[in-house]
Amino acid sequence: MDNVLFVVNMQEMYAGKSRNKDKYSYDAEALTDRINKRINEFQPEEVFYIKSIGRGLLKGGMPKPDTRDAEFPVGLKVKSKNIYEKNKPDCFSNDALADFMRARHVKSIEFVGIDTGTEVGMSALTATEDLDINVVYNENCLVMLSPDKASKYRDKLRKTRVTFKQDW
Repeated sequence: MDNVLFVVNMQEMYAGKSRNKDKYSYDAEALTDRINKRINEFQPEEVFYIKSIGRGLLKGGMPKPDTRDAEFPVGLKVKSKNIYEKNKPDCFSNDALADFMRARHVKSIEFVGIDTGTEVGMSALTATEDLDINVVYNENCLVMLSPDKASKYRDKLRKTRVTFKQDW
């Protein structure tokens, strides 16, 4: 498995019809359509879904486990069983995911979905620095909820093996 797709935070709370549209005011349906097109270009075993789940006393703004907010929104194509949960910004804080990437000798990860703060940036840094994996930021299929934080990570990532793509 050389190239994989990480679908990050595509959950009801952030992209569903019942989301707080004042807080999450982007066009979630158009984003879902663009992400589904990318999902269709990968084999099922190459698509990984990363869910944010609030655990412990300080759940932050993450969905609670086993709630509607934590589920995938209607319309998102889920074509694999590669579903990993995280409760910290870096998706590789889930050791099972990092171990799987190493075991399969993944060479490149394309990130799509919703970055609620620093998730994609932190995960991209871990992928490039710790796991020796190239990263593609598909900006056509990413929503950054905190543009200031995302910009700081972009500056750091431009010095690594991260490719920023806007048009496919």
